[in-house]
Amino acid sequence: MRTIKRAVHIDFHTLPDIPDFGAHFDAKAFARTLKEAHVEYINAFAKCNIGFAYYPTEVGVMHPQLKFDMFGQILEECNKEGIGVTAYFNVGLDHEMARKHRDWTVVNKEGQVIYGDRTENFFRNMCFHSEYRDYMLAMIREVVDKYPAIEGVFLDCIVVRPCYGNECCEGMQELGMNPLDDGDVLAFAKERILDFCREVKAIVGPDRFLYLNGLAPADTEGMRTHNEIECLPSGWSYDFFPAQVAYARNLGQQTFYMTGRFNVNWGDFGGLKSKASLLNDCWDALCNAVPTSIGDHMHPRDGLDPAVYQVIKEIHEEIMPYEPWTDHAVAVADIGILTLAGGELAACHNGAVRMLGELNYTYDIINEQHELSKYKVLILPDDVRVTAMLEPKLRAFIEAGGGIISSGHSGLNPEGTAFAMPEWKMRYDGEDPWNSSYFRMLEPTEGAVPEMLCGIYNQAILLQAEEGAEAIADYYQPYFNRQWDGFHGRFYTPPDRYAGRPAVARSGNIFQFCFAIFTSYMDFAVPVHKYMIDYCLKQLLPAPVLRCEGIPTTARVTMTAKENMRMVHIKLTHPEPRGAYNVIEDRQMLSDGVIYIREDKPIQEVYLAPSREPLAYEQENGYLRVALPTVDGYAMIVCV
Repeated sequence: MRTIKRAVHIDFHTLPDIPDFGAHFDAKAFARTLKEAHVEYINAFAKCNIGFAYYPTEVGVMHPQLKFDMFGQILEECNKEGIGVTAYFNVGLDHEMARKHRDWTVVNKEGQVIYGDRTENFFRNMCFHSEYRDYMLAMIREVVDKYPAIEGVFLDCIVVRPCYGNECCEGMQELGMNPLDDGDVLAFAKERILDFCREVKAIVGPDRFLYLNGLAPADTEGMRTHNEIECLPSGWSYDFFPAQVAYARNLGQQTFYMTGRFNVNWGDFGGLKSKASLLNDCWDALCNAVPTSIGDHMHPRDGLDPAVYQVIKEIHEEIMPYEPWTDHAVAVADIGILTLAGGELAACHNGAVRMLGELNYTYDIINEQHELSKYKVLILPDDVRVTAMLEPKLRAFIEAGGGIISSGHSGLNPEGTAFAMPEWKMRYDGEDPWNSSYFRMLEPTEGAVPEMLCGIYNQAILLQAEEGAEAIADYYQPYFNRQWDGFHGRFYTPPDRYAGRPAVARSGNIFQFCFAIFTSYMDFAVPVHKYMIDYCLKQLLPAPVLRCEGIPTTARVTMTAKENMRMVHIKLTHPEPRGAYNVIEDRQMLSDGVIYIREDKPIQEVYLAPSREPLAYEQENGYLRVALPTVDGYAMIVCV
C-alpha cells in the first residue's frame, strides 16, 4: 500500500430534490483538476449520509437524479492520473434507510428515533443490531467486488450510541446483560459496532486501506490500516490536533491530518479559509511528522470548484519542496505524556501539549504498552492510574534516572486509595474538600511564579509528603468554600491559612501536584501553572534537545528526524479568536530568533530548507547556536 500524502477528502452528501444533479459533471475534468492541484489520493463517495449510492447498485438506493456511474467514472479517470481512490461509506448515518426502516435506527432512552436538531445530521442514527448491519455489509462487498481498483474503504460517523430498542434489549438479555443498566446498553452497542467492523475488515482484506472514523484507536487495533485525524480547527479548536497527532504517530501506522477548506464546518459550500489558514494546518502536520488531507464538499451540479483547487494547488506547491525532508520523517521527543486508561485522551492532554508547545519542549503521547526508556521525562497528567502493567515500567524508568511529573489523581493505584509505588514517598489523604484553594511556591523561579498565594482551580487530592519527600509548594485553604450558605452566595473566598500539607511535593525525580494542573490550563490558562511545570522540567531535563530565544509563545518549535538529518520546524502562524471562531489570516514574521540544538553527534552542516542555504552556527556548551534568518510564517532548519 502506498504512502498517502497530499490527499483530499471529498464529501458529497446530496439530498434527492436537486433536478440538475450531475449536469456539468465531467470525470476527466474532475481528475485533471486534482492532478493539477498535485493531489495524490482521495476519499471519494460511494454512499453518502443521506443514504444514496453514487454508482449502479443492486443492494442500496442510487441517488434518484443520477443517470450514470459517477463513482466508477471517478475511479477510472483518477487511476489514469495515478491518483489513488478510497471508497467512502457513511455507515453511522443513512437517512433514507432510517426513513424507510424505523426498526433499523437507534432508539434513545426516551424511546425516540428522531431527536435533536433535524436540520443537522445526527438527529437519527443507525443500529448495528438490526438488518441494517447486513444491508451495509452487502453494499460494501458490492463495491469491493465491482471496483477492484479501489485502494481502500473509509467508514464514517461510527459513533457508539446506546440503543434501547426491543431487539437490542432482547440481545442484551440473551447475553446476561441488563437493559436497565446504561453501562451494559452502551457496551452492547459498542460490541455490535466492532463486530460489524470486523466483518468489514474481512471483506476489505489485508491489502487495502481501511479507516473506521469515529472509533478510538484502542478499539480498532488489528482493523484500521492507518490514522486520519479529522479536525476542522476553526470551529473544533486548534488544541485538538496537537494532542491527537502526538499520540497517533506512535501507533506504528501512517498517520495524516485531515483538515478542511471550510470556514465553519463540513457542508460549508461557500466557505474557503484563507491560504494562510490552510498553510498553517499543513505546517502543523509537517511539524509533527505527518502529511495532510484537505476536506472538500463537491457541488452536486457543477463538480469541483476551481477556486478551491487553485488554493490547494498553491498550498501543495509551497509544501512539496520540503518533502525530501518530511517524507517518512519521525518526531523527536524528550518527554512522554501517558494516556489515560485504554489509550483515552482528555482535556488534560490538550492542556499538557499546549503548555509544552508554549515552552518549546518536545513531546510524544504514549500509552502504557509503549517503551518508556527513550524519554528523559514522563508526564502523568491528572488521572493516570498506575496499573500492574505500568508499575514495573515506571520503576525501571525511575531507576534509570528518568524524571516524572504527576498531577491530580495520577500516581494512585487503580482503586484510587493510595499511591501505587513506594518511590512516591507521599500519602494520599483523600479527596480535596475545598473548591477554592491556593498554593505558595517555595523554590526560586527568577520571578516566573510571583511571591504570593496563587490560585488552584481544579482541585483533586489531599497530598502529604512522607520521609524522603519535600514540599515544593505549600497548600493554603480558604475561609470557606464557594457555595450558597442559605444567606449569601459565597463567591468571595480569600485564602485563610497554611493547611499543613504540600500542593506540590518532590521525591527524588518525582514531582506530584495535588491538583489537576493540566486540565486547569485548558480551563483557565493560568500562566503560573505553566511556569510551575517549567520549573519541574528544568530540574528534570537540564539539557533538552531544543532551546529557544526570542521566539514568542504563540509559535511552535519542533524537531523531526530522517536518516542522518534532524529538522527543526519553526511555525509562527497562529489563530485569533473572532467571535465564535478561530481565524488565521496573516503570516507572522520573526527576525531575531535563536535556536539551540543539542549536539548529540558531530555536525557537518546546518542549512535552511528547501533552499539549502548554509547557516552559520556556534558550538556552545554542548549545543549548536543558530541565529535564525527572517522567518515568514514557517521555516525548516536542517542539521546534518
